[in-house]
Amino acid sequence: YNRWRTQMDFHKTVYSFQVKEDTVPTVVGKVESQFESLRPLTLSVQEDDGDNLFLLNPISGEFLLSRSLDFETQRFYILTVELQQGDSQVSSVRVYFNVLDVNDNPPVFSQESLTVSLLEDSATGTCFLSLNVTDKDEENGEVKLRLVSGDEESTFYVQSTGNLCLSKDLDRERQPFYNLTVMANDCAQPVPLQLTTTANIFVIVEDVNDNPPLFVSARSVSIPEDTVLQSVIMTVRAEDKDVGLNGEVWYHLSKTHNGAFSINNTNGNVYLEQMLDRELEDTLIITITATDKGSPQMTSTMNFTLYIEDINDNDPQLLESNYSLSVREDISRGTSLFRVQAHDQDIGHNGQIRYMLTPAGPFVVDAVRGVVSVMAPLDREKASNYSFIIKVVDQGTVPRSTTASVRITVLDINDFAPHFVPQTIIIHVKENEEELSQLTKQVAAVDEDLGMNSQLTYFLEKGDRGLFSISSDGVFHILHSLDREKQSLYIVTITAVDS
Repeated sequence: YNRWRTQMDFHKTVYSFQVKEDTVPTVVGKVESQFESLRPLTLSVQEDDGDNLFLLNPISGEFLLSRSLDFETQRFYILTVELQQGDSQVSSVRVYFNVLDVNDNPPVFSQESLTVSLLEDSATGTCFLSLNVTDKDEENGEVKLRLVSGDEESTFYVQSTGNLCLSKDLDRERQPFYNLTVMANDCAQPVPLQLTTTANIFVIVEDVNDNPPLFVSARSVSIPEDTVLQSVIMTVRAEDKDVGLNGEVWYHLSKTHNGAFSINNTNGNVYLEQMLDRELEDTLIITITATDKGSPQMTSTMNFTLYIEDINDNDPQLLESNYSLSVREDISRGTSLFRVQAHDQDIGHNGQIRYMLTPAGPFVVDAVRGVVSVMAPLDREKASNYSFIIKVVDQGTVPRSTTASVRITVLDINDFAPHFVPQTIIIHVKENEEELSQLTKQVAAVDEDLGMNSQLTYFLEKGDRGLFSISSDGVFHILHSLDREKQSLYIVTITAVDS
């Protein structure tokens, strides 16, 4: 029997076949006996841990793969094949099927999508995430990682150990998040056979208080000086690029002009607390501070200029309110007499003043300069005094005014000759009259001038100086008695001369 069995032995004492795991159903191995017999021999599988994965042709000894293999599930199979003649076992042999790995599994991330947070002041080189990736393949299971999108500025890098690290400084205000794609590929050769997979990493850059508030509102405003108390005269606004408490801003005044202004700490409204007076101060500088609520706090200051606009709240002011002067009656037309000087503390139209004269007469006033001039001839003998009012008016929408009184005395000039009224004086005298009172007569001429110009001196121009005389003050004397029979009519010319 032993000799017979030996003759019946297989070609090999042990069979071993290698089958790639991606092999499609086909013949994957063959066992052969060394013995040829006229009687039929058959082959059968007696022990099979592959659950009919490998089907044996009892005649040819070929093994047919019945379904797909998976190296990662089971890497080898052991079968026992018997050679039979009829119902008798002749011999048996061990058959090993070794499953060869092929690159049929891509790398796998433990999480395909991750969200991580990173403070924007994290130091360069900080590694903040460990990427867990595996590959079921054995020979092709080595994995390499690289960033493929979302990092255009090369802010991050992946270490060979799988750690995601920071390569540049972060700035949340410039870029608050990154949507990164990390690719893992195995190392199969040639390269076209390599398998890849990706994971999405969403990096949120967390804020730190690294930005001070910056003022974005206007740095000046103009308001009228009669602005009502508690009015909002301006609203300041500062922006902080940080977020949360780091970006919340509150305001305060560090220069209030003795409490003339106040501010709402949260909305930046600035209120007027005291009345303004442009004539005292037309420009005010307010210092405003904006502070965030971060830790540590950051602060900015701004000097705000407040321009106070004029309103017409001041009357024109005269240097003198009463003017008194004398002018000769022969003064030339157009002669400037004096200038009324006024000033208005307001500005613009409110401070522009004009002059007016009432009532009308021989005098006029220059509306702009305030110069009073004579524009008509004067005649003291008709009007020796003039009184009028000069009104000074500003040009405000609702004008304000003041007045000055003017009194002008016209001085006399010797422009009138003395004259007798009547021009002919008839004196009746009795002949032989001896009474002195009957022989004197006071004569008087009229001179409309004044003073020396009207003081008259009389003298006898024609007549018998032996019979008649006249004193300088106009007393006419008949020096002795007259005789009508000698002469009944005497004509005497008396002349009056002013001084």
